[in-house]
Amino acid sequence: MTATPLYASRLWPPVRPHAGEPNATTIDLLQTLGFIARTGASGVHTLLPLGLRVHDRLTAIARKAFEDRGALTFAAPTLQSRDLWQETGRWEAYRAEGALLTVTSSSGEEMCLAPTSEEIATATVRDHLRSFRDLPLRLSLSTTKFRDEIAPRGGLMRGREFTMADAYTFDASPEGMRESVAFLNEAVTASLTGMGLTGVFQASADGGSISAGPSTEHLMLSTTGQSTIVVCDHCGNRGDGAVTASTPPPAGPDPVVNVIAFTLALPHGGTQAATVAIRSDLQVSPRKVAAATGAAHVRLLDPQDLPGLLGKEAGTLTPWDAAATDVLALYDHSAAGLDEFSISDGHEGLLTGVQWSGAGELPALTAHGADLHHATDNSGCGVCSQGRYRSTRAVEVAHVFELGTQYSRPMNLSFTDQHGQQATPWMACSGIGITRCLQTSADLHRDHHGLRWKPGTGPADIHLTVLRADRAEMSERADQLTKQLLAHNRSVLVDDRPLPAGDKLRYARLLGLPHTVVLSPDRPGDEIEVIIRWTGRTTTATSSHLHQLAAAP
Repeated sequence: MTATPLYASRLWPPVRPHAGEPNATTIDLLQTLGFIARTGASGVHTLLPLGLRVHDRLTAIARKAFEDRGALTFAAPTLQSRDLWQETGRWEAYRAEGALLTVTSSSGEEMCLAPTSEEIATATVRDHLRSFRDLPLRLSLSTTKFRDEIAPRGGLMRGREFTMADAYTFDASPEGMRESVAFLNEAVTASLTGMGLTGVFQASADGGSISAGPSTEHLMLSTTGQSTIVVCDHCGNRGDGAVTASTPPPAGPDPVVNVIAFTLALPHGGTQAATVAIRSDLQVSPRKVAAATGAAHVRLLDPQDLPGLLGKEAGTLTPWDAAATDVLALYDHSAAGLDEFSISDGHEGLLTGVQWSGAGELPALTAHGADLHHATDNSGCGVCSQGRYRSTRAVEVAHVFELGTQYSRPMNLSFTDQHGQQATPWMACSGIGITRCLQTSADLHRDHHGLRWKPGTGPADIHLTVLRADRAEMSERADQLTKQLLAHNRSVLVDDRPLPAGDKLRYARLLGLPHTVVLSPDRPGDEIEVIIRWTGRTTTATSSHLHQLAAAP
């Protein structure tokens, strides 16, 4: 059933004549036209009636895309127990990052306003999963999330409170998990296409605090994006610099080699210390280190542990220190490819003129290079070997993660396999930023007249502009036409305000619904004027044929 019609005369905030300027920023247009409102809290916005209509329609598009492919939808709480998050160790990790919003109940129970749903989804399945016959399981949900962003910015692009359309899958094997990853990417693509987001592409990415395994971002190039990716100027290869294959940019004069120490979490338990020698102007990518070593997770070694392990303080390590211990010594191409460079002298200065073949009191050291650096501006493309990467801005509208047993194992989620043995399911998940998609869609499609919404995504699909709405006969004609459109499952916004035609048509262009239908006393009772917002084309039709026009942009 389609939504109840909206009436401009009854909207809140009231529609003001001449409100909103076509050349305003997208976030300003969304605010002045009554889609969203700022609150007293940074990074927190109110969805006003028009904005909530868009939000709900985008959510419904995502839900349908997943359910059409076999997922079941459930509702999970955002308020979650500290106990769940301690099972995975993320309570401490997220608190250390300063990203977790926490509350304490009157009884002293500690809880969080969750930024993501891995723990609650795993716990929910844990209560009911018994046998391999229960798998695969694919669940979707849409919830409000909270993240204590240090610097919220970009309106709905990066806020402290936001809506995510998530999905979680549970499989009996790694092969099944990868099939579910394909399912998630397909459903996410269908969702974004249904939302009218064109130009979306997939790229391998850093799973951040969600996943230590491979992940895929669904991105759109945009100057308003909050993410930075690299794009090859020759072949067009693009993606997150943390995982994108690359060769180091040319070294500057007097290069310096630093050594960074990490702790590798091994796939079957235990840890291994490792060091990475890298040129000082580049950053180590933990994701590339994990890929090169097979580690399940990579984190910086606690600086307090360095003296006992390597006999040196942080910032004073050299490749020769690492090579003289049982620590796994790794070398980025940026360092291994140097003929001469400088290293720390163990104090506050540098030892210059160093060579891998040996110089001064240093013995020769064999450095086998690997791609371990974060690709950046002027890094060489690791795909075509001819181009150079350039950094550009992008919007991350969705993300798909391989989770493996990262959550199921520590939370003791298990099932009985076909051999009667207890086994741990393999998980994957996805997330679509609904509130981010709202602003992204508005920004992507707008033109010099104002906003433009794809059919099925805006607050309504037909903007019924009633001229001389103060006349009883025009009000009656508008009511009849509205009922007719609703009967054909069309959503309608009726501009029934007693204003001049120019003001109403300007508002229709600013609001940007796909079709504006002009009902005029100067035309016969069944004749109407239809303005297609996407092309500006005007046609004349009869009300009995209007439902046929409304389906196409």
